[in-house]
Amino acid sequence: MNYRLFEVFHAVMLSGTVSSAAAELGVSQPSVTKSIKQLESELGYLLFDRISGRLQPTPAALVLLKETERARSAFEDLTASALRLRSGASRHLRIVTTPALGLDLVPDAVMAFRSTDPEMRFTISTRHSGEVLSEISRPAYGFDMGLVFDASTRSVSVGAIPIGQVPVVCVSKRGTLGDISAEELGKTLFQHELVALEATEPLGRMLAEIGVAAGWRGDPLLRVQTYQMACSLAQRGAGLAIVDAMSAIHAAEHDPGIDLHALPKALTLPVNMVYPLGKGLDVPVRALIDDLSASLRKRLAVMSKRMESR
Repeated sequence: MNYRLFEVFHAVMLSGTVSSAAAELGVSQPSVTKSIKQLESELGYLLFDRISGRLQPTPAALVLLKETERARSAFEDLTASALRLRSGASRHLRIVTTPALGLDLVPDAVMAFRSTDPEMRFTISTRHSGEVLSEISRPAYGFDMGLVFDASTRSVSVGAIPIGQVPVVCVSKRGTLGDISAEELGKTLFQHELVALEATEPLGRMLAEIGVAAGWRGDPLLRVQTYQMACSLAQRGAGLAIVDAMSAIHAAEHDPGIDLHALPKALTLPVNMVYPLGKGLDVPVRALIDDLSASLRKRLAVMSKRMESR
């Protein structure tokens, strides 16, 4: 199947009309129409309904658009890599991480790595946990490694290496809980208004299970996907946020209006480096793992000092 047909399809989807797509591609309108009909014929299903002379994308076209954009991104990466090979600059790490681990852990590790290897190229993207695992399971799209809290739901094509464990803590607006002890907070936690996390996130699943055991109704007024937003809402008095230590200490460092509270149970989240088994681990990736582990230990030391000073 000719890749050019998908380029034409992509142009029509983004521009909305055959004429605009033809102008963008520098070809005639009949050529665009012919390409779309050829692609539909080869695929065996319609991509557009023709209503009153206008093209209306079918549900299949909307799905195909996402995959086409992935393929375009991969082709752009391939082109960039090929050009770098010409100049001898072929060393490049592509990392995909969850937002929480991308706040400080990844930047600290990357800078530590670059202190000894300043010529290494990095491309760093952020996705939510499930999306990171999905991206890593697609080695054709070029990610060398990913970082997630819990890799237990990964596919068989994804490998995982533990980096460490991160404590789970409570974040509140300054003064809301006073000097409450960890034991007392543990007893009353689910009696407070909580900024809950989506169950698609590892910590969201963990808290939902603990809450059910504690008789929590599990129907919060606020539910979010990112740990940073949970901290931000807690700072505004919307409720208590139960988040990982990385997100908590980052929020506290940038906002004096936040209190951090230890929880009675030693709740932790595993931090995992994930990678496509089909590609294996390059030497630079192995070196970066050491920097990630060292960065995690440093951030946890900051967290411990902060909690002890309360």
